[in-house]
Amino acid sequence: MMEPADIINKIKGKGILAPMLATTDIPFRNVCRNYGAALTFTEMVSAAGILRAASTSYRNAVFTPEEHPIGIQLVAAEPDKTAAAIRELLPFKPDLFDINCGCPNERICEAGAGADLLDDLPRFASILRAAANASSVPISVKIRMRGTDTRQGVRDIARASEDGGASLITVHARSRNTPYDVAARWEAIAEAVDAVSVPVVGNGDVFSSADAARMMRETGCTAVMVARGCLGTPWIFDDIARGRSCGVGDSAPDIAAIQELATGHLESMLREFGAFRAIPRMRKHALWYARRFDGANELRTALFSHDQATEIIDAVGRFFDGSHPPLPQDHPLLHETEQRFRNRVLYWTTGAVLPEG
Repeated sequence: MMEPADIINKIKGKGILAPMLATTDIPFRNVCRNYGAALTFTEMVSAAGILRAASTSYRNAVFTPEEHPIGIQLVAAEPDKTAAAIRELLPFKPDLFDINCGCPNERICEAGAGADLLDDLPRFASILRAAANASSVPISVKIRMRGTDTRQGVRDIARASEDGGASLITVHARSRNTPYDVAARWEAIAEAVDAVSVPVVGNGDVFSSADAARMMRETGCTAVMVARGCLGTPWIFDDIARGRSCGVGDSAPDIAAIQELATGHLESMLREFGAFRAIPRMRKHALWYARRFDGANELRTALFSHDQATEIIDAVGRFFDGSHPPLPQDHPLLHETEQRFRNRVLYWTTGAVLPEG
């Protein structure tokens, strides 16, 4: 297992794939890994679900040997359950456990987990201490700049994270109630960097390697975590790893490579999940790959007119046969599409059933 310093050295200055429910499954993690993601995380795993032996929670925690370094992200509301779930999952041999203290979903928060913990720093820190004491691998934590209580700022939360035993802190630079169409406040990441001695990862509005470079330069964060910015454009990780500073459109593979990427990704989802479970994920990933191309709405119509997975894969292959060119970078439709994608995509990624417990 990697020591904390080894993980830090491996990810320094590189891109990390954010954990996203119903999105960062094994096929997509492998896509991002192949493009240079330095660290990936599982989908959100419910500690309570693990202790009840819930199949969905266990499935979300599974990863393949080729995926290292990888972290299992846990959502939990109680120290004892956090520790017990970690002990159950240690045989999986993750490189770290990440405690989710940033999810704003109402169901998660009503259960006392996710971003709800940011308004109760004693309980927040006790969960981290329980995790650190139970784990033989490093503990990281994902937080927001604040919860709903404005008295608890990012400095307080970051210090409580370090005091609780976190070896790595990811700061999503929005508060619990800030919508995603409001710009992330990167200065909050810089405040966290200034407040603690452990590495801080920045998160929020990284849609290109130029954004990543600017975030690291302006905030001093060790690395960046990419969420929406890699959906349909996973080569952003290659740009970040190579130290480029450009837009994802500037570095996009040619259409034949995107055709191979998209169809290969959909085929891997079919193998992983079977047709019934794969189709909803296949449709959304296909649309994310296609959104920067002319005629993407035609593909949307085709995808929802087919109910067989092989038909969906064939439709995507035909779309990327060269008859639908990429939209120019200055095209008004591309700008409109990207804004709609950024404002609405989180509804796609959280549309599935949340983890048990």
